[in-house]
Amino acid sequence: ATPDILAMAGRKAALALPAPKNKEELLRHVNIISAVDVTSLASRGVDQLLLRQRGEELQRICDEILAQRPSAINGQPSHKSQKGHRGQRNGSAQKESGWLLACLFVVGLTLPYYVCVSYRSWFVDEGFAIYRNPDAKGETALMQVLRNDFWGTSLNPPEGYITHKSWRPLITLMYAAEWLLCARYGFQGMEMQPMRFISCVVHSLNSALVLLALRLASLPLGWSCLGASMFAAHPIHIENIVYLVGRADALSTTFYLLALITYQALALKRQTVSIRCYILLATLNVLSGLCKEPGFTALFYIFCVELAFRCRWRDVSMLLGLFVVLAALRTWYVGGTDAGFGYVDTPIKYQDARTYGTEAKALLVRTLSYLFQHAYYAKILVLPWNQSWDYSFESLPMLTVLEDLRLQLILAAYLAISATATAALRLRRQAPALLLGLGLIVVPFVPMSNLFFLVGTTIGERLLYPLTVGWALVLAGLGFQSHGTRMGGCLKWASISLLVIYIVNSNIRMSHWKSPAILFMKDAEHWHRSVKVLHAKASELQAKGDLVEALEHYQRSLDIFDDQAITDYCIARILINLGRFQEAYQRFDKILNGHGIGLHDGNDFLWMTDLGYLMVRLGSDAQGANYLQEGLRRMPYSSYAWNALGVAQGRQGQLREALESLSQGLQVEPENPVIWSNMATIYAFGQAPEQASQALREALRLNATHPAVAHNVQALSGGAQEPILDLF
Repeated sequence: ATPDILAMAGRKAALALPAPKNKEELLRHVNIISAVDVTSLASRGVDQLLLRQRGEELQRICDEILAQRPSAINGQPSHKSQKGHRGQRNGSAQKESGWLLACLFVVGLTLPYYVCVSYRSWFVDEGFAIYRNPDAKGETALMQVLRNDFWGTSLNPPEGYITHKSWRPLITLMYAAEWLLCARYGFQGMEMQPMRFISCVVHSLNSALVLLALRLASLPLGWSCLGASMFAAHPIHIENIVYLVGRADALSTTFYLLALITYQALALKRQTVSIRCYILLATLNVLSGLCKEPGFTALFYIFCVELAFRCRWRDVSMLLGLFVVLAALRTWYVGGTDAGFGYVDTPIKYQDARTYGTEAKALLVRTLSYLFQHAYYAKILVLPWNQSWDYSFESLPMLTVLEDLRLQLILAAYLAISATATAALRLRRQAPALLLGLGLIVVPFVPMSNLFFLVGTTIGERLLYPLTVGWALVLAGLGFQSHGTRMGGCLKWASISLLVIYIVNSNIRMSHWKSPAILFMKDAEHWHRSVKVLHAKASELQAKGDLVEALEHYQRSLDIFDDQAITDYCIARILINLGRFQEAYQRFDKILNGHGIGLHDGNDFLWMTDLGYLMVRLGSDAQGANYLQEGLRRMPYSSYAWNALGVAQGRQGQLREALESLSQGLQVEPENPVIWSNMATIYAFGQAPEQASQALREALRLNATHPAVAHNVQALSGGAQEPILDLF
């Protein structure tokens, strides 16, 4: 017999032996199994603990043989064999009961997250992805959805637009179906609530699938339950549950897990893999990738598992070939991997020789800074603390020298990965969960590492969702492997303590996501060097009417990175509201003179309408009218902009055009007293007293105490004053 066959000691090898005809033959079989097993184990240098475990397994084998083949021993059934049958049935029932209880416990840990179904706010980029995206609202033809990226932009965008190549049609179509169902069943205006319920269900399902994957990795129920519980309660997942954009990572992980479970059940312990299994794995890989880009690595992950555990070259080549073909097709369809991201979101990319003097120095900065991102990902994978909705520029400062103490975190992270990899390879037969888990940490991380493809964020907590499956497998595998030792006891209690911390922190983090105001305020307490976090807090203060403090936080954001057109624009709006018009004009002048990062064809109507309004306010009617007309052509739903345009045209004697502009403003806001008052003035200038009187009566009905309305009443009633045109 070859060494591989001799090493097949265990339950399967025992049951494969011919049925013993008497007790002596049974004992001889036990001696054969023991000798082969101990010899192979001793040759591998396995410790005494493992030998004892195999001895206990051998004892269980004998009990099973006695229970399963009673008639073959001594030729007749015995009282003990009948008891064995009953014990086997009882044991099976206990296992089923234990599995059900474990599953209920794990899923139960996800139930507190369903509180987010009551949250009625949209967060961050959900507007671009869902409620302002025609693709996600079911308003776009199916074929066009397949030609657009996740944000509704064409994969071949026209000049002036960019695509991030984030092609996730399965998620977009899922949003569209949910949006249409909400409209049908009376949830208009509350679409985010049933959509968040579905995200909660996806997470609960994933938690149960993780438990199943752990059990299929030959882990006992206790450690499987603990590992799955760590996944279910991980605080990182809050962003995937509440923030609907994060569902892409969660659903992608669902199909990734199904691919792993399929391979565990249908291939890992078999001599050959059927074509049907390959088709199923490829299908799950595609479904995972159509939810989120890292999902296309599922086949590569299984290829690595096959290489480590079975190493059947036919299967290895088949898996690798399928992965290469599908990845190449996806890359070709979206037009490559090059994507445009701004400086604030991906600052490391822009560190070049112009900043550091030489390309060698810039390369060192980029390398160290990317490696520190990897280390920080490892840190929040194990113990997330003081989380943030966005890790933009300066949240994690650049590493510029080798003497930076943060290099210790990089060394710790990569040494931990290396040590785990060494142990996992050595113990892959006894503890397969270690290697399976390590692969689930490393392989899905590669696309988000910024080493091969640019990712549109510095750190993205939601991107870690599939990696937490690997973390659960590694932790459970380590716990099982060290069972019965002092270290094993310490690890068990440390894991339980960590689980308690996860449960507490995840529920605290869920409370932060109750509304954008709470989220932005809480995150700004710890991330006061993050450009976007400071900007978001300022926007909430501005919405609450606290303009002075909002101005302070906008300026703090600019102090970190000055080239932010959106922040300068927000400051200009506050200065207009405070009546500081010349300072506001200086902000617009800064934007127009080379500081336009953040403004593009999709949002340039903002500065056009407000700059036009400001120019009219300052008396430059002709120039202001030009800006207003261009901005309103792009976004015609601004009543104050239409009013300002009407005022500018009226001052220039363009009375017909002024009336048309004011009428457009009334279509946007029919009960605005200032627009009605301005219409009365324009009619008066045009010698139309009856129409002027009607417009003025409407203004009086809406707000008789408004200064402009009161002034025009006196002026148009025969007073000595001229009627005025007012802005708001």
